[in-house]
Amino acid sequence: MRPTRLCVILIVLLSASALGAAGPEDLLLRASVRLWGADVALGWKGLRLIPGVDTVFWASAGAGYDAENYFAGPDDAVLPADPTALRYHNFSYTWRLGLAQGILYNREQKRNLLELILLYRGKHQYYLDPNGVLAGLPDSSGLLQNSLFTGLVFDNVVSNPTYASQRGLYLGAGVEFVPQALANTVLGASDYIDLSLVASGFLTLLETRALSVYLADRVLYDQLIGDDAWIPLNARSSFSALATVPIGRYPFHGLGGALRGISLDRYDGYVKLVNNLEVRLHYPSLTLFNLITPGLIVFFDAGVFDHLSRQLLFQPIYCSAGLGLAFYGLGYELVLYGAYFINENRFKPVLEFSAHF
Repeated sequence: MRPTRLCVILIVLLSASALGAAGPEDLLLRASVRLWGADVALGWKGLRLIPGVDTVFWASAGAGYDAENYFAGPDDAVLPADPTALRYHNFSYTWRLGLAQGILYNREQKRNLLELILLYRGKHQYYLDPNGVLAGLPDSSGLLQNSLFTGLVFDNVVSNPTYASQRGLYLGAGVEFVPQALANTVLGASDYIDLSLVASGFLTLLETRALSVYLADRVLYDQLIGDDAWIPLNARSSFSALATVPIGRYPFHGLGGALRGISLDRYDGYVKLVNNLEVRLHYPSLTLFNLITPGLIVFFDAGVFDHLSRQLLFQPIYCSAGLGLAFYGLGYELVLYGAYFINENRFKPVLEFSAHF
């Protein structure tokens, strides 16, 4: 039986078992919406494997669409006159099954503070490539991938809906095993290990109904280990860090995408490091219909990668800065950025939905 089909069966069985055996307080439902996609997850914490902390069994699935690019050179230095010549279309489907085992418990927030994460991750990517830009790559015809992920997550982030602010830390470190033996040659070719790190911090500076201000900073690191012929483009042009458990955008885009104002998927590599710094200003007193709160975002992004050399290089450091107009509501945000790519003296508008860290 194919791993994909087996995972779907396990998700259905887990869902049926959870719904039949658990009380309402033991069930967790999570949803995440992207500009062109969505994810949904069902969790069950009716069985504690360790006293005093939660054990949460998760099953999730999602689907989305992205118009992506492939820059063939190690430096991606030259933009073509027609950027659409690099474009292909990615229809992606993801599914996950696993658990989050608490290690430390946050009694104030009534949830785990530190968790051990064990996940099976699956994804299928179907490509439309009218320009033939993916020819010769391990995933040129698409990708069916199965992997095992383990890591640690520390999370004490608290949101204050009254002032539309956040405070706290989110730290996630993990390793993803993508062996050939997990049917990773059925479509595409995958056989590698992915080391990842995400660290996000939020510091409140001002909380009033007229204006709330807080700082937000995120660091992303990703390192791929394996033979070139067995690492698909999707892995080179993304960060696999686990930003939310068990759903959320997976994977993140690489430097091109994580750095606002830079063409999507530009500067792909085997080792990547990015920092995003934001000052977020919200205006709670201007909330519309008790749902939508306006705000402004001032940001500075910086990142480096290995230029396909397997060693992180700090010359040059790629930087972008800009200003965004944001609207927050129902746990999501729509942001229109004016992003300036400092290295190339290039300005670009960027529209993002539900992309905040």
